[in-house]
Amino acid sequence: MSLKDRRREYEWPPTRIDHVRLVTDKKNYASGDTVKVNVTYRIVGGLREAFHPDVWTVAWEDFDKRMPLTMRLTLGARRGIRPRKLEEIKKEVRRASFYWSRDPDLPYRIWVMIMPEDGGPPKIPRNVEDARSKMLDVEKEFGFPASSLGPGYHGLIAEAKARWGRRSFIEKGDVESASKPVVIEVE
Repeated sequence: MSLKDRRREYEWPPTRIDHVRLVTDKKNYASGDTVKVNVTYRIVGGLREAFHPDVWTVAWEDFDKRMPLTMRLTLGARRGIRPRKLEEIKKEVRRASFYWSRDPDLPYRIWVMIMPEDGGPPKIPRNVEDARSKMLDVEKEFGFPASSLGPGYHGLIAEAKARWGRRSFIEKGDVESASKPVVIEVE
């Protein structure tokens, strides 16, 4: 069976970014303070459902042994109509690599190893939900001087984007979403 025919066997729901959440360490800042912002989001839907050992096995048999996920995250401040960029992660790539495991503690023969975007050591998840979480859940921390915003009230907003290429089990795609604004005050 060709790869093109095998891709038709799968029917996944649409993929989307869910729960883009922006949290600051406090609401009021002096001009000399550093604003610390934590941004989290999850990729849900078809891509999350496709990230399963049964699919990894079929992909591994088709010599489709890697899955890169490219992410972009922008943190902006809105004082008027248009947001102004404060911090940006232009391109980070998180990779999943499918391999033949001989570990008796793992529940499946073909398993996944996650290579983080920061270049750290590969992570081997212990179960399927842990694998999905390590690959498709994102948490980033930003810090910038409050003086760069100026005095007054500012609405902080985060925009998240993710894209992936065509694999033997899913078509290429991209998703994006934004957080609700979080208002802070700089004195």
